[in-house]
Amino acid sequence: MMKVLGTSKFGRQNLAFSTDHPKPTPTKPTDLLIRVLYTDLNPVDHHKLNMKPDGTPTPSGCFIVGYGGVGTVESISPDATENEQQLLHKQVCFLADPRNDGSYAQYIVVDHRLVTVIPDGVPLEAAACIPVAGVTALECLEKVGLPVSNSNNGVVTPIMPSPSGEKHRLLIVGGAGGVGSWATQLARSVYGSNIEICCTTGSQESNDWCIKMGADVTISHDEVETQLGTGPKGSCDSIICLAEPTTALFASLAEVLRPYGKICLVVAGEGIEALDMSFVFFKCGTVYTETVFSSIRCGYYIDQASEMCSILEAIKQGRVTAPLSDAWEEDKSDWKNAVEKGGYIDMVGSGHVKGKLVMKVGE
Repeated sequence: MMKVLGTSKFGRQNLAFSTDHPKPTPTKPTDLLIRVLYTDLNPVDHHKLNMKPDGTPTPSGCFIVGYGGVGTVESISPDATENEQQLLHKQVCFLADPRNDGSYAQYIVVDHRLVTVIPDGVPLEAAACIPVAGVTALECLEKVGLPVSNSNNGVVTPIMPSPSGEKHRLLIVGGAGGVGSWATQLARSVYGSNIEICCTTGSQESNDWCIKMGADVTISHDEVETQLGTGPKGSCDSIICLAEPTTALFASLAEVLRPYGKICLVVAGEGIEALDMSFVFFKCGTVYTETVFSSIRCGYYIDQASEMCSILEAIKQGRVTAPLSDAWEEDKSDWKNAVEKGGYIDMVGSGHVKGKLVMKVGE
């Protein structure tokens, strides 16, 4: 048996500890049993907990969220290959399959294709920031034409000028959160001054945070059209949208998109059902969507272990730092404290955390 932080009813406030949850065991040749040390905290945790009315029974008993973190590989399947055997007893960074029990638990079973060894010198709490937010940021950057995986050991990568002849501009809508912080740092670490990074924010504190992460300029969420060039020529080559693309917001993004530019949408919602693509079509723009779990659900199309490894190496080399929130303290990160009202779990759910929070999974 093991201790978990889960619920049998939907609603964040129903989260509670249970000490009699069955400890999972590896059954598939690709399975690893990991003793969780830190779990990644993300808004998706709250989305899953609150996706049905409060008090609605969960369909399969104790529902456990948490979709990434770090831990120690404790056991492997008897049919494991030599590659999996080499992971035994190693401290690893992992991304979790959202269809299975999550990482708000002492133990989790994870496919080895979602696991990478943490190099010496990288703190566990830093590595725990990577799986969901870091990988999402990396995949967004790839989609908008700014690949950052396996970069040349810190050597600044040239980038083709914008079709306008001006410096390539990356706009990040909602730049102060975990994904925005990772995207800013990763893009800056690879492209240096060859790229201009603009982030939208909602407060002076968020402005300061984004500049600290490496942004050149910040604007208010509602100033996209008034502060950036609009019309047929636009002003942004690459756009990562970390807010729900409402009709008004997507219209603003279409206005500032440069011809042949690229937009990546990360947050789904009702707005995505009725996007007006007419001006994007006019500019021959490309719209991508991003969810870090698509590869898992569709058969492991992407080597996400290598993506995590790439970010870990960037931390080890000092090219980026894990964007742990200024509010994060190790003593407060223990799950007994994090689950309390106003603790780290609630802070992540508020949508106002700058950077990342992670939770220490204890006894």
